[in-house]
Amino acid sequence: MNLTLYALTDAYRLALQELPEDATSEQVGLALAPIEGQIAIKGQNIAAFVLNLEAEAEAIEGAAKKLKARADSINRKADGLRGYLFANMQAMGISEIKANDGTFKAKIVKNPPAVEITGPIPAEYEKVIPEQRVPDKEKIKDELKAGVIIDGARLVQGERLKIE
Repeated sequence: MNLTLYALTDAYRLALQELPEDATSEQVGLALAPIEGQIAIKGQNIAAFVLNLEAEAEAIEGAAKKLKARADSINRKADGLRGYLFANMQAMGISEIKANDGTFKAKIVKNPPAVEITGPIPAEYEKVIPEQRVPDKEKIKDELKAGVIIDGARLVQGERLKIE
């Protein structure tokens, strides 16, 4: 009979309850020994399975760390090459390069306008986050786009390389 650990635990409790109150230790041992042996075997199997699962999880986590490190390295290389291409396209005044087969193109595009804080700004353009005041760049950007002049802030628009 192959019972679950839960069923064996219930059988053990039931066997204890069914023992007479004046049972000797020998009677208790005889009544519980078969169940205890099955519980021990089941417990060993479960413990071994837990160790296997933990070892598998550790191996997967190790592999994931190696893959993450490799992906980070590849992304750094791609970023470096993207910067290299961007700088050289800018230096030569080239705004777009197309693949001969038309599968992709690299082009220099404008970034969305961003706020650059150049000095102290009026308090009305600050927001308070826990324990400090910081520029509210969204509010400043909206105002600058609307033509409001704000001391200490200006709109800047950089460029980036887009490969699509």
